[in-house]
Amino acid sequence: MLIVSPTMSSTSELHRCSICLKCYKRREHLQRHTGSHSSARPYHCPSCNGTFQRADVLRRHLKTCDGQANKASATSTKRRACDRCVNQKKACSSGKPCQNCQKRSLLCSYSCASNAVLPEDDTILIGSQGFLSNEASMLSDDCGSMPLNFEDRAFDHFDEDAFGILPDFELSDYPGTNWLDFINVNIETQAPRGPRASYTNSHEYSFPFLDSFTSQTGFVSSFDCGSLAQREEVLAAVLRSLVKHERQNVPDRLASKTEDSRDAAPLVTAPLSQSPCLPDPLSLKTQEIILLVKEVATVKPRNSAVTMTWSPSLEENCSVFFSPTNLQKFLELYWAIWHPNVNFVHRPTFNPGVCKSILLASMALIGACVSPDPADNEAAKIWFNCVEEMVFIDDDFCSDMLSTDTAPFNPVLNRRKIEALQAAYMVILYQNWEGTDASKRRMRRYRYSNVVSTARDFGISGAKHVNYSQQSKQEFSWGEFVAREELIRTFLWIFLLDHAFTIFNNLPPRMVIKEMKMHMAFPESCFQAATKDECYGEIQCWISSFSPTCYITLLAAVEDICERALVQDTRRNLARLGPLNLFAMVSVN
Repeated sequence: MLIVSPTMSSTSELHRCSICLKCYKRREHLQRHTGSHSSARPYHCPSCNGTFQRADVLRRHLKTCDGQANKASATSTKRRACDRCVNQKKACSSGKPCQNCQKRSLLCSYSCASNAVLPEDDTILIGSQGFLSNEASMLSDDCGSMPLNFEDRAFDHFDEDAFGILPDFELSDYPGTNWLDFINVNIETQAPRGPRASYTNSHEYSFPFLDSFTSQTGFVSSFDCGSLAQREEVLAAVLRSLVKHERQNVPDRLASKTEDSRDAAPLVTAPLSQSPCLPDPLSLKTQEIILLVKEVATVKPRNSAVTMTWSPSLEENCSVFFSPTNLQKFLELYWAIWHPNVNFVHRPTFNPGVCKSILLASMALIGACVSPDPADNEAAKIWFNCVEEMVFIDDDFCSDMLSTDTAPFNPVLNRRKIEALQAAYMVILYQNWEGTDASKRRMRRYRYSNVVSTARDFGISGAKHVNYSQQSKQEFSWGEFVAREELIRTFLWIFLLDHAFTIFNNLPPRMVIKEMKMHMAFPESCFQAATKDECYGEIQCWISSFSPTCYITLLAAVEDICERALVQDTRRNLARLGPLNLFAMVSVN
């Protein structure tokens, strides 16, 4: 039974404004609000001749007013703002008529009693809230700014009782700028004093890069993927290579590859054409991907994100998107444009003909997302959810054998499990940056937790290198080094993504630094070496030069930098760990 307190006021007892129909519990609040609908400003400042609609606003003004505006208005005949712009606290061009009045076909008048003096420079005032300089008003959109056009109703949810009289300015009056262009920080001057005093524009700073965190999405806008012209140049080179190799009918080099060929000569993922004697291995991958997509589209599990119905036309579209030619194109775009951002797949030994189909499909989708061709971008989105289902129901990703096996995880013998984890991470990436809002929520709340759980099943503390300084060139196994390094880098990127979700999406952390007892990643010169001998030489050079640091764990590195007295040698060694390791260390702190 609901008991209504006798002190509660009903809607009929509220004091309602006859103009905007807002309600107030007290009559004096309504009387104070009514002044906002009038242009009358009955309260005057005795020092600067400033006028105000409310007495409390005048009282606040008197605490900071130094009377300088009055002196300037009495002695200067410089540019002034028109009466309408003064009353509405808008930026005024000081023309006759000004731009605001001319745009609305209104009478533009100037009166000495109601105007404040503007400085001789090009500073334009925006009420008492700040300023917009002439240079700021001409800022370009190089930083990805969004044109905004707020109408009056955009501010209806603010209450004058709580915030006072809001400044009446419209961003639509300033084409080519956005709200971030109005944020300027002066590090040498204090806040302006007086109702219409301006800043001294000696040092001004704006923060347009923050726009990418709040208003932009997609790989190209959020990561370093090059300009449109650069990506078009990469795509043109890939297409030329495809045509060239198709005409020359280059024999297939992948057919002779086997799954244990990681120690063999590096494979350059050049476009392939079908040999008259051997089948194209990418054609087999295309068929595998089509069968997997058909399975998740036909047999949908409960709460499946796949909503499409399988049909002959859909199968044809799937075979076209994941065709061998498109797979080659998307892979090259992945390596050239996306790989430098998240580099945990070893390109020199990567073999598209023998890797897991889910990994190849995930890489192809990312390559299509960063393609400069909008048709590739839109076609990729059709298969986002299907590939997601394929990855997260894969046996190598979902297997619980690791939980019952007491033996430590062996990266060399479990390469396909590492590939499944890499594919799951890629799904998180493209869904979180390119997918729908529902997909983003699903990644952050559910799918990413599965990725973290799988990483823990592998054993994060077991992601370590062996002592390569005790191995000769003949004993050194390139495939073993690649497997361990890929596992370490995959764990590092999972850890970094956890911090990104915590910082930018206000999610609780799923991983802690105490469990990151794995080795740090080896330098890029070792990981990107094109041959076994070159890799061995780079590793030995790294170990001999930086022996105290080369086998340090992420936990130990963070503990070192948290020491109060960090010796110079330790500081120098940590600085040489490379961008990926330093990024992880900074994210922890």
